[in-house]
Amino acid sequence: MMKALKAAACTILIIAGLALALSPEVNSAILDRENRGIIAAVDEEVQAAEDTEEYTGAQDTVRYNIIEATDALWESITAYNQNLYASGQAEFRDAWSVTQTPSTVEGLDGNIFGYITIPAMDVELPLYVGASTANLAKGAAILGATSLPVGGENTNSVIAGHRGYRGVPFFREIEKLGVGDAVCITNPWGTIGYRVESIDIISPTDSDKVKIQEGKDMVTLMTCHPYRSNGKYRYVVYCVRDDSVLTEEAQAPSGTDGGYITASDGTAYESSQQDIDMEKLFRRLCGAALVLFTVSRLLAGRRRKNR
Repeated sequence: MMKALKAAACTILIIAGLALALSPEVNSAILDRENRGIIAAVDEEVQAAEDTEEYTGAQDTVRYNIIEATDALWESITAYNQNLYASGQAEFRDAWSVTQTPSTVEGLDGNIFGYITIPAMDVELPLYVGASTANLAKGAAILGATSLPVGGENTNSVIAGHRGYRGVPFFREIEKLGVGDAVCITNPWGTIGYRVESIDIISPTDSDKVKIQEGKDMVTLMTCHPYRSNGKYRYVVYCVRDDSVLTEEAQAPSGTDGGYITASDGTAYESSQQDIDMEKLFRRLCGAALVLFTVSRLLAGRRRKNR
């Protein structure tokens, strides 16, 4: 009896350990399903606007409120973006600390502003306004005191994402992005395209590196570097407006050579790709081990039953 209890306890511990190792994959699958629903709801509302030539607002779909896009809201957003440029983004303190939702945009209801698509990273994420802890746990987030991504000269929407969080990739594979790759933003009025112009690694306090650039229409992607570093540096991808990337042919990944990343100051930083690949391998091995263990226990039980 005691031997059987020990064997059962051992089995439970092994399964629990393997399940813990695989829990990130489960978390990722659950959030991916939720995000697909959110993105589909955004697409439906954008399509409705295009079909009727008038955006009538969204229903409460997938437990989220999508922004009610009106001419007045468009005017508020463009005015907000223009004022940011004129003020020199006075409220922007450092490269990630600003999290508040823009308070001066009248009619900006809800947190979702659309979604971001990055083909080279195989990523499509809801786009939230404000880089709060809650928003970053669900998708990509627009930093406060940076432009809202509707396009236009003298704008730069800084979009942050975790370098992986509780098993969800988010911006984990950002090093796969190369110069020329496509980044697409779908907002309540449609989809606009951007092309990767340059890549840099900066200090978390170097706010000037992610501010609006004179005369440019930009989005800037930002995450931590290196992987699992708790924010030692910021990996920054600068993208400029180029609607030609909206064609499927233009979205083919350019590919990167990995190894080292050279920052604008000449410093060479080691790539995180090897660390990411090792983590993926570990999870696959855990999955294989769980399957093999389950099969072996089933076979052992069948043999005992046949006896």
